Amino acid sequence: MARKRRAKDYKSNATASSKSKPDRPRYTLAQAKEDIRQANRQEGNPGILVFAVLAVTAFIAFYYHILALQGMEQLTGGMSMLDHRLAGFTVSDVERLAERMDGDVMGQYNWIHITAGRIFPIMMALSVITVGLWTLRTKLAKWAAVMIGIGYAALEMWASFTRERALLDVTEANVSLASSLTIAQWLLLMLLIIWLAVMLILKFIGRNSPGLETSLDPEREIP
Repeated sequence: MARKRRAKDYKSNATASSKSKPDRPRYTLAQAKEDIRQANRQEGNPGILVFAVLAVTAFIAFYYHILALQGMEQLTGGMSMLDHRLAGFTVSDVERLAERMDGDVMGQYNWIHITAGRIFPIMMALSVITVGLWTLRTKLAKWAAVMIGIGYAALEMWASFTRERALLDVTEANVSLASSLTIAQWLLLMLLIIWLAVMLILKFIGRNSPGLETSLDPEREIP
């Protein structure tokens, strides 16, 4: 009889404890993704570095092309620098410009090239590299972004050197090389700007539209 009482008491106690046990809170997929986002924000967002590099690049581009090179037009009677002739130039164009550029003006032109003219292509290359490493997924694509960025910087600096040489020694060969590199430089720069804009837009869209939301219910419980 005592044994039956103990079994009965145990059964009633187990039933009472199961009724008093609180329900486990639901943990949904949406909550999990929000926790991941918060953890990423706490660890630091690499996008901050990317946009900082882009901001510095934009500032250097404004200084180099708008303030420095366009400011040179005041010393050449309003004639634009060879750097800004996107469609190229001829021997006669270079001769007319060279006539208005004495030693002091050429010295200032060279100084612009070795300061802002070096910093801008390097910063543009860094922009291409940082955006590529941040947005691209495969190693091959990331390495391609690195090589393209370095290639653009080298092309820009080479083109600057050939333009100065064409002004100092106006020959058909020098002018043709400088003109061809100037066209290639601007074409590549425009393509890179478009590429950067597309990559950033796709990154923004992908971040705000996670792939899981298209295949899984955000309110789905995680066991």
